[in-house]
Amino acid sequence: MKHKTMKSMVRRMAALAMAAVCTFSLTQVNTVKAAEKLEAGDYVVPITSLKSKAPIAAVNEAFNKAFGESAKVTVDGEGNMTATVENNHMVINMMGEYHANVLTVEGAEYLSYKTEQSSTTFGNPAAIANIEVPEKMQFPITPSDDGVCELKITVDFMNNLMGGGNPYPTVVTLTLDFANAQVDTSALSDLLKSYEDLVKEDYTEESWSAFEAKVKEAEGLLANGGVSAAEVNEMIASLKDLKGKLQLVSDLPEADYSKVDAAIASVPKDLTKYTDGTVKALQNALQTVVRGLKQNEQNKVDQMATDIEAAVKGLKEKTTSDNNNTNNNTNNNSGNNNNNTNNNTNNNTNDNTSNNTSQNAASTTLDKDNLKDGIYEVPVWLWHATKDQASMAAQSLNSTARIVVKNGVKTMYIYTKSMTYGNIEASLQELKVADANGNYTSATVEEKNASGNPTCFSFVLPHTQEYLNVKVNPHVAIMGHQDIEARLRIDYSALKLVSEDANDTTVKVTTPASGSSYGASSAPKTGDYDNYAAIPVVMLIAAAAGVMTMVYRKRQAK
Repeated sequence: MKHKTMKSMVRRMAALAMAAVCTFSLTQVNTVKAAEKLEAGDYVVPITSLKSKAPIAAVNEAFNKAFGESAKVTVDGEGNMTATVENNHMVINMMGEYHANVLTVEGAEYLSYKTEQSSTTFGNPAAIANIEVPEKMQFPITPSDDGVCELKITVDFMNNLMGGGNPYPTVVTLTLDFANAQVDTSALSDLLKSYEDLVKEDYTEESWSAFEAKVKEAEGLLANGGVSAAEVNEMIASLKDLKGKLQLVSDLPEADYSKVDAAIASVPKDLTKYTDGTVKALQNALQTVVRGLKQNEQNKVDQMATDIEAAVKGLKEKTTSDNNNTNNNTNNNSGNNNNNTNNNTNNNTNDNTSNNTSQNAASTTLDKDNLKDGIYEVPVWLWHATKDQASMAAQSLNSTARIVVKNGVKTMYIYTKSMTYGNIEASLQELKVADANGNYTSATVEEKNASGNPTCFSFVLPHTQEYLNVKVNPHVAIMGHQDIEARLRIDYSALKLVSEDANDTTVKVTTPASGSSYGASSAPKTGDYDNYAAIPVVMLIAAAAGVMTMVYRKRQAK
């Protein structure tokens, strides 16, 4: 009987405890001032209490911290309020540790979830299960003048004990200390942080300047403190507006180059009658022309035109003394060049003939498609893109190239030198090679001279056909830095073996062999000017210079 009586008393005590836990009423908090009318915005509001009527201290202690120390309160334009809280796990110390969690708040939106422990049986603290509960939730509130808000909630512990596993709603009071509310600036801080990866150079100067000024203003607002909700809201709206107005440079149309083109067209066809200094100044102005600038840099483009116009106006004709010096130099150089040409022709004819004969004889046994590892030499020319004649840039190419075969891979090395058109001297700066599908890949620059100009390019041969489609670019400003289509003509019939060792250190493949040549490249033909129809000014200068030289030489001969 005693055992039954004790058991009955325990049950009654348990019933009383459960009744106390599930019986809640409003609690007046006199220390909280009346909630004032807040302007629209976000606030961090301290939580004074989260209470029930339960007289059990352990229950109130655990429950009071369920929503943390503060809530984020958002006020809309009509004065409606919502509270966002973090849902904290509760441990109730009552004849053992019981795990409890708020599961629902009436009208709430659940922003995230987490896994927590939950006690399933009162009187048996060891009965624990893992369940998914809200982590962050947002719900409407209607506070009284004292900041008291009524909430209808469910708690897993109560659902199990009083609801038989079903929801057991209860009413609690959440008291907020609006008197110590602070404006929440986290949204503004997060917005500024999201802009940190933006790159100034990607946007127009005008749009970026306005945006950047507003960012600095926002940073100052946060640093100074004491900011109002209206100021935060206005700043967020302004930042988003200016961010949306940022203008990408890549989206701008190209600048107007009509003045530049007109200035270039005004360059005299014959520059030989002007002093070297003024011609040099003109060439410098022409070399500053950069194509492809966007509309936001129109002032730079206009300045290019202005500089060229000024250089053209600044051209000064040579005096009589200047002409005499030029004539003397020309005569001397012409005589020397003629002598050298004759000597070279006489001395080298037999050697070249015998060398070519032996080379060709040796190469007849070589199969271009089945070459063994080693180093080879082969004649090459830079040919017109569509016509069977030398390219205008043919003089830039050494007529002997090398092919290094290693593990079956054929890598060609070609050698370049400076070329002259009229008064313009240039070197090939880029070489692009087409594969079997017509896709172009940039060749590798292997060597440069003291002036920084490439002298050797290398690339993997895509095939062993006679003609290889290429693009060359001398980076001459007056040509607009354009790629020029051409063909590399390769005479595989004259292919010869230089070394059977692909790694032979005695053969520096990046440097052309001294005295190893199959003859000078074919001189460019007049008809080849068609390939440069887009750059008439350069062609006119070159043609005029050639005519003037011929006339002068005929006069001297007479």
